[in-house]
Amino acid sequence: MKVSWNTSKAKEAVRQGGEKGLAAGAQLAFEASQNEVPVDTAQLKQSGKVLVKGKRATISYGAGLPDQRAVIVHEKLDLQHHTGTAKYLEVPVVASAQRVFQAIADGIRRKLR
Repeated sequence: MKVSWNTSKAKEAVRQGGEKGLAAGAQLAFEASQNEVPVDTAQLKQSGKVLVKGKRATISYGAGLPDQRAVIVHEKLDLQHHTGTAKYLEVPVVASAQRVFQAIADGIRRKLR
């Protein structure tokens, strides 16, 4: 049996699969954070966004909201919330890490088939 290896094709498959997996993983982490965002007027929750560009994914909250509201709500542990909690992004992202890594690995695996 003859086996041939195309390094450039394999590298490209890993890049593409990794980026696709990263996008899927970022969406998983974002969805987990949406369950934890405090809801008063729903503006904070609605401001949540996922941006994936190449090998970088960003989850953000607060664009368009006044006075650093997203940061204040996230960081002030002494604020009381009827729905949701402080650290609404940090805790779910850390808790989702294994699922994100698995999504990246799955994306690569699919591209290498």
